[in-house]
Amino acid sequence: MKSTLSLTLLLTLVSCGGNRNENPDALAAWQPGEMDIHFIYTGRGESNFMIMPDGTTMLIDAGDYDPKTYPMMCEAMPDTTRRAGEWISRYLDRVNPGKDYIDYLMISHFHDDHTGNVGNAAPSTQGRNPDYVLTGIARVGEDFRFGHVFDRGYPDYNYPRPIDDIHTDNYRAFVKWQKENHGLQQEEFKVGALDQIALQNNPDKYRGTFSIRNLASSGEVWMGGDSTIRCYDLNPANLNSKNENTRSLALRVDYGPFSFYTGGDLSGKLKDAEGNNFLVDSLASIACGEVDLCKANHHGYLDSMSKGFLDNLRARHYVMCVWDWQHTQPKILGRIADARAHDDEPLVLYGNIPDTLRLAYAEEPWFQTVSPHYGHIVVRVSEGGKSYRIFVVDASDESMRVLATYGPFES
Repeated sequence: MKSTLSLTLLLTLVSCGGNRNENPDALAAWQPGEMDIHFIYTGRGESNFMIMPDGTTMLIDAGDYDPKTYPMMCEAMPDTTRRAGEWISRYLDRVNPGKDYIDYLMISHFHDDHTGNVGNAAPSTQGRNPDYVLTGIARVGEDFRFGHVFDRGYPDYNYPRPIDDIHTDNYRAFVKWQKENHGLQQEEFKVGALDQIALQNNPDKYRGTFSIRNLASSGEVWMGGDSTIRCYDLNPANLNSKNENTRSLALRVDYGPFSFYTGGDLSGKLKDAEGNNFLVDSLASIACGEVDLCKANHHGYLDSMSKGFLDNLRARHYVMCVWDWQHTQPKILGRIADARAHDDEPLVLYGNIPDTLRLAYAEEPWFQTVSPHYGHIVVRVSEGGKSYRIFVVDASDESMRVLATYGPFES
């Protein structure tokens, strides 16, 4: 399959956007020149999808974590008749201008709520040498082909320590099959690079306007210019850390004056050369700088979104990709509210907050900055990046019905 689509083909695909355009309440299809960022809610993991201004596409994560004995999972949506990977595929089928082709796949780090859990009651492939469980991203890969893939471990999966994890083994088997049978290109994620993730369809039109900066990977953090810090090399004690979150990939996306940060579950402490603790997310935020939109690190859990991180990003809006009751943390939301740089309502958008928590926190001052609507969160940036709108889309079915619209906000 060709890895690029002409602008003419993209316009044709948009004009044939399917039944979502037949419903006047449904989210309108992406149009060339716009940038869409979809935060897909399943209640079983994290998955984000980006449509760049020329129709280049990127899927970041496709998790499926479903412990039957854990009582604090958020509601699975649309329901439990399909696994999360299949729901993600069906969502992508409704919005992807490239039909069954996605230019980039990025796995932020090796946790099953971002890649898929092999313990799920899901079928396995047959005869693929090695076979793998069709969970999370592996299930999405049954319906979509990818041009390039990035993760934090390639090529040797040994830094900062060897990766020994059955869920990661499953993901790697999926990548091996895709490389051998569908031409998937795997590359090492280069920290600091500004052009590794690039527009594929009409780059000249957006040259100087659109860019993606690689901020962090495996504890290596870009510090501006040609400078990076390899955090795990600062102190031998860091090699004892088993915190996978500190190794997440992170990006800054710029489109004209609009800017967006995403960093998987980037969070946690490491030690500097003197043995002092420092927070990896705070370090990564220094070179990133201010943005309009921030996908919260680690689902907004207690160990994430440090004051230093918030002070450096000064984001206008935050999106919480959640699947656990414990991802709604008063301490973190209060910190975000205190750090706000704008007076717009809402400040924070959630995939879901259980009814019990909504009632418990209803009178808290910080809760007034949280959108009362829940579902898929879609951020649509206007042509040239001058402004953006935020849509909350119903996740309880596949209608793509818009529940709330915020903005436009000036970038």
